[in-house]
Amino acid sequence: MALPYYSFISWKLGPLTIYSYGLFVAIAFLAGIFLAVKGAKKRNISTEQIYDLIFYIIIASISGARIAYVIEYWHNFDSFIDIFKIWEGGLSFIGGLIGALIAVFAYVKLKKLNFWKTADIFAPALALGHAIGRIGCYLTGLHIGKLTTVPWAVMVNNELRHQTALYDIIAESANFLILWKLRTKKAFDGFLFLLYLMMYSTERFVIDFFRADPLYYGLTATQWSLIFVFLIAGFLFIRYKKTEAGHERST
Repeated sequence: MALPYYSFISWKLGPLTIYSYGLFVAIAFLAGIFLAVKGAKKRNISTEQIYDLIFYIIIASISGARIAYVIEYWHNFDSFIDIFKIWEGGLSFIGGLIGALIAVFAYVKLKKLNFWKTADIFAPALALGHAIGRIGCYLTGLHIGKLTTVPWAVMVNNELRHQTALYDIIAESANFLILWKLRTKKAFDGFLFLLYLMMYSTERFVIDFFRADPLYYGLTATQWSLIFVFLIAGFLFIRYKKTEAGHERST
């Protein structure tokens, strides 16, 4: 028995064609912007600066996400023009994250802001936006996984397969709820963002075992990159946690 699965790549509304992937990526950005601005207000950070930063983040994250996707899946593109058809799907979250981090780092350096405080504002927004964006992947039929016989498998071309986009939606929704619950916790600057990186690295590392992506020495390209992300985030998390504990003892 398999779960029913139907892809909805696009809808026709009169003369307009609405692509489900592009629609949900847009909704993801809007939801993320709403949460980031709300978080900035609670932390008494200039919303004007947050709006400015969001503008650069959108440009840098989309560019980085597309570049990383094209590098990994270059064999899927029939022509040079196809590289720019982002609305049809094809963004790498890791590439987008790297692009966004570069934009944030450059902006906070220029404006003399606290990088970790700013990153914490965006942590819940990242998780929620990622979950919503994956709905577009699910509807478009992206990231259909390996063959399987699990009860929740989906039937694709008369084959039972994992629907890994659905796994991502569930995992990222859980990440968002955890971060949202902890957003008022008194902790060191960078707590929420580093926690998010560790949670995302762990869940995505596991999910990639069910994806049908190319393997390099037994792991996907994303899994190899996530090992470094987790180790760096874990190191910084422990380091700042110890520093915070030392400050508490000294006071």
